[in-house]
Amino acid sequence: MVSLFAEEEDDIPSDIEDVVDADTQDAPEELSPRSNPDLLGHEEIEKSLLADYNAGRLPHAIVLSGPSGIGKATLAFRLARFLFSQGASEGGLFGGDDAKPDTLYVAPENPVFRRVVSGGHADLEVIEREMDEKKGRLKRDIAVDTVREAKDMLRQKAAEGGWRVVIVDSAEYLNHNGQNALLKILEEPPSKSLLILTTSQPGAFLPTIRSRCRMIQMEPLKTATVATLLEKFAPTIGDGEKEAISRYAEGSIGRALQFYADGGMELYRDLLSILSEIPAIDLVKLQDMAEKVGRSEEAYDTAREILTNWCSRIARLQARGEPAADVMPGDSAVFTRLMESYPPRHFLDTWEKMSQLFNQTEWSNLDKRQALIAAFLMLQNPDHPGLSL
Repeated sequence: MVSLFAEEEDDIPSDIEDVVDADTQDAPEELSPRSNPDLLGHEEIEKSLLADYNAGRLPHAIVLSGPSGIGKATLAFRLARFLFSQGASEGGLFGGDDAKPDTLYVAPENPVFRRVVSGGHADLEVIEREMDEKKGRLKRDIAVDTVREAKDMLRQKAAEGGWRVVIVDSAEYLNHNGQNALLKILEEPPSKSLLILTTSQPGAFLPTIRSRCRMIQMEPLKTATVATLLEKFAPTIGDGEKEAISRYAEGSIGRALQFYADGGMELYRDLLSILSEIPAIDLVKLQDMAEKVGRSEEAYDTAREILTNWCSRIARLQARGEPAADVMPGDSAVFTRLMESYPPRHFLDTWEKMSQLFNQTEWSNLDKRQALIAAFLMLQNPDHPGLSL
């Protein structure tokens, strides 16, 4: 989830129906950080890394930190492709010191680009959480064995005579053993090797890891940038829907695309219709919603994000003394009434309890329908026990 005090961007949401047509929604263009040739919104960071490369002072380890879905992994693969494209010689493909590269961009038709996309570049090792086939979800931790394999790769001579790169994506999922194995790489980094960690939780790293890496903070994208990217990857999206999702995404194009792909606008409208009745709750309506959403992993994940986002959004507004403004059409009127009806601490406490509820539901394989019902009961009643489903 995005930082609780990130920046925000005007009764009941009948207007949403003017924006949404769930039956005709198109799917976003398939894209991954490996295959994305472009990077928007982080030009200054790219310039800084390029200047370090041209000056011969690129660090051996970098941590790219920031909220999920803003382009951290995209930048990691972009930098890796650039280094591989320079070849084995000092001047690389540019022929010497007089022809310094001025961009990290590598064209998709470049053989280096294609090998990175296919996973066939011998000097690139990507470490990430693996899928638990039995449970049908990602494993809790990154396997320590994959870190040790990366260490073995770095000990070997570069297969293509140039750089060797290890990318650890979502590195906050390294457990204690995995972080210690990573330290072995950081203590004796080989020449012309680069370790890139991406994370939304840099505080989860051991201090000895942070002290051996260059920390680079990446900020959320501007709303206009998210809208531009949405239009590119979901070209038939309507303008009203594009703008609403861009505001909702809080600077994360990954979040915006996932929300759109999962039919988030329609789900948001359904959940908001229940929220608008609080402190009263239509239990039959709530149970019907939970039954429908609980059958789909994607819908459930989107619903839990919407609910926790509501709590964090209201808590931010109350902490700053700011009035509510529409993110999705018509929702500000609902939030304004809730802010007037409950004490300021209620929504911050509910955000904490709700986050714990959903985490416990995921890792203990509890009933998702009951979790959704309990989440609304927390919003209704400050004294609801929360985790006691």
